[in-house]
Amino acid sequence: MNLLKKWNKLGLFTKIMIGFVLGILAGFVLGPKASSLAFLGTILTRLLTMVVAPLVLGLLICAAADVKDFKTLGKIGGKTLAIFLGSTAVAVAIGLVLCNFMQIGAGFVMETTGSYDASEIPSVVDTLMGIIPTNPFNSLSTQNLLQIIFFSLLLGFSLIKLGDKGAPVLNFFRAWTEAWKEITNIVLEFTPYGVFGLMADIVGKYGVDVLLPYLKTIIACYLTCALFTIFVQGGLMAGVYGGISPIKFFSTMKEAMLFVFATCSSVATIPLNLKCTKKLGVSDKIADFVIPFGAVMNMNGTAIYEAVAVVFASQVFGIHLTVSQQVMVMVTAVLASIGTAGIPGSGLVMLTIVLNAVNLPLETIGLLAGIDRILNMARVIPNIVGDAAAAVVVAKSEGELHPELVKETAND
Repeated sequence: MNLLKKWNKLGLFTKIMIGFVLGILAGFVLGPKASSLAFLGTILTRLLTMVVAPLVLGLLICAAADVKDFKTLGKIGGKTLAIFLGSTAVAVAIGLVLCNFMQIGAGFVMETTGSYDASEIPSVVDTLMGIIPTNPFNSLSTQNLLQIIFFSLLLGFSLIKLGDKGAPVLNFFRAWTEAWKEITNIVLEFTPYGVFGLMADIVGKYGVDVLLPYLKTIIACYLTCALFTIFVQGGLMAGVYGGISPIKFFSTMKEAMLFVFATCSSVATIPLNLKCTKKLGVSDKIADFVIPFGAVMNMNGTAIYEAVAVVFASQVFGIHLTVSQQVMVMVTAVLASIGTAGIPGSGLVMLTIVLNAVNLPLETIGLLAGIDRILNMARVIPNIVGDAAAAVVVAKSEGELHPELVKETAND
């Protein structure tokens, strides 16, 4: 009983960390049998998937309503998108430079395991048209976050334009949002157990044998993500511009970072990322807009992965890429990453677009599929940290960043 009381007194990060470490140990001990624990991770991801769509709906309706002015909403949205595109371009550039320097594909023995059908990828026009829902209720049921964002912002702004007539509906959605926040808090209590199951399954399934042939590729991906996250997002964006100490920034973001590392889903991390971002002093108005928006549109880590994969492919197949071709990779990776859904494995599908841009063999996808989960665990961290850093920058520029008003909480 005393042990249970001690457990309940621990902070969420400490609980997640314990589950994370115990999951790794269980995976090594049980090996492939650890897959029997995967159901815990499935429960967690299903619970979080359950709350994401209704939570995002409420948050963005209220965020749009709180801005009250379409011009201001457009300005905030424009700043946010510009930050996402700019930071993603920097991320790809760092990835290309580092991977070329490390020669990540040199000496690799190629074994083709199949190819991917590029016709499965929708065109840019189809992607843009797909943002507009024909049935918003269907968008909610299918978890189409781009369509939910479009509909929510439109509805929120319309309710404000209606004034008193729209107040009852807006009040309903404010209560709706608070209710889903409470549900989310309840769901997050299961996080340590879900993380335990996920890590046990991953370690038990992959072990270390599958990692050795791809070691340089894995190191390049993790190193690029780490450098970009620490120096660009934490150092320049949050530190230099936002005026928040990088140590404080990452200390505040630790729960969301550990969670997304285990789950590989930036969308599922929205609730935790919102909580951490607001602890940094970002106002509710900015955080409630930027974080859900970023979970769909801001894919810094995915773009890094695409750059890593292209350099890997060119060197494995002995194809020399010119500087202009690598710039094309950077542009394509930035655009492709915007449409990447924040779910595990989606970056692997979007890689098809980037490979086609420089005429590299699609067999690369088969080569990397075996370690995609390992690479995914690295690339999702810049995704969610980038959302928080962008929120800090936007909030600072709008006078909505107030870290001094946040109550100091003891570290876990």
